[in-house]
Amino acid sequence: MNSVDVKHPNFFLAFLILVSIFGLMLSTFFVLYPSAPEDDFAYRNLTIGSAFGTVCVLGIFAAVFPSSCLAITQFWKRKRRDRRASNIYETTLRAHHPSCDNYSTHILRIGKMNFCATCSGMLVGATLVLFSTVLYFFGNLRIGDPSILVSIGVAGVATGLVQSALPKFSGGLTRFLASILFVVGTFLMLVSIDIVVKNTSIDLFFVALSVLWILTKITLSKRDHQRTCSDCSVKSCRYYKKRMR
Repeated sequence: MNSVDVKHPNFFLAFLILVSIFGLMLSTFFVLYPSAPEDDFAYRNLTIGSAFGTVCVLGIFAAVFPSSCLAITQFWKRKRRDRRASNIYETTLRAHHPSCDNYSTHILRIGKMNFCATCSGMLVGATLVLFSTVLYFFGNLRIGDPSILVSIGVAGVATGLVQSALPKFSGGLTRFLASILFVVGTFLMLVSIDIVVKNTSIDLFFVALSVLWILTKITLSKRDHQRTCSDCSVKSCRYYKKRMR
């Protein structure tokens, strides 16, 4: 087994974090100090709305079918072959984490069902934002003052990234709410920039920046999973072996 040494610095992750912080500052600057010329591109709303809507759809798909589901599928195939019961191996399609105590803060429990807190929050947030995107870019929806919107948006994105960077200070409900704020925050920032700048190129740049923020959050979450399994004392856990390859 080729385990991942999570103690070594992840320079790619550091790069993502630095660029994400720079992006938050730059987006705020665009709104508070607009200097780019407005364009008269007739299909600006169609272009930006479609681009950001596509990001939302991909986010919904990723939340419903996270990449780690592949590992869960392979795990269940192995489990069905031997039928040995163990609480450490229990999982569901709704929560793509093992049910051991190490992952208790990753799970949102509703009744008897377990859900991945982060994925559920991303799903709810992306669904809300998708409808809001359609209403804003194609239905002439107007929300409010752009300076207020960008402030709320920056706070929402920062909350989602900080929660992923400091996972031990959060539980399932916190992860769920932070993920919703993260996605909604990106939408509010896009709207504030669109209202003030009205420039297709800058809007598209921000759409690309929102994808980078999502990638940063996913990378932080993946590193958290690696740390969790690396610190686990149950080395016989099959999920541990699969995660640490």
